[in-house]
Amino acid sequence: MNKILLVIAVLFLCSQVVYSAQLDNSKNSKANDAQMEVSTSGNNNDIAKPDLGVNSQSEVLPYDYSSVDCVPIKLSITSEVSTKDDILEGQKLEYRVLNDVYYKDKLILKKGDIVPATLETIVTSGMNGFPAEIVVDDFQIPGVKNSQLLSVYIKKGQNRCFWVYPLKWALTIIPFVGSLTNLIMGGHAKLKTRDVVTLYYFPDWK
Repeated sequence: MNKILLVIAVLFLCSQVVYSAQLDNSKNSKANDAQMEVSTSGNNNDIAKPDLGVNSQSEVLPYDYSSVDCVPIKLSITSEVSTKDDILEGQKLEYRVLNDVYYKDKLILKKGDIVPATLETIVTSGMNGFPAEIVVDDFQIPGVKNSQLLSVYIKKGQNRCFWVYPLKWALTIIPFVGSLTNLIMGGHAKLKTRDVVTLYYFPDWK
């Protein structure tokens, strides 16, 4: 019994010594950190700060891409275009302005004006119901730069994936029948004359 008490006492003394050493190391570390902070803080005044004044900024960037001041421009295509027809990427399209467009009482476009555009990308319909897609951009408006327009217009065909995949899995119980759904194609993309395309003109952008 006395031996057990002696072992416990020795272990207790050892733990106290280790705790004291750790406490001293922690205090020394904090003191060193504080000394380093004081020594480095004196050099902060020597660091040159960039001039972010309004004048210097306006000289570098005389425009403001963060500006949300914009003018909507509504258009419709003059003749319909579809991916089932013989069309090519890079093909020129024509859009008609649907209403007079003003900015600060200045007429930018008149109703009925023709705005050229480009058929940028054609994605044909795919198996398993994936739809075709048409991307139109590069709208040409007199006096307005392309960088001042948010003008990408995307038109997709009917997406049949939503019912093709459930049908595929339902038919897997019949050997090879489920694979036949791979032959179901997605819908064609079509630019219709009744579709309204809205461009956004940002006068403060350059």
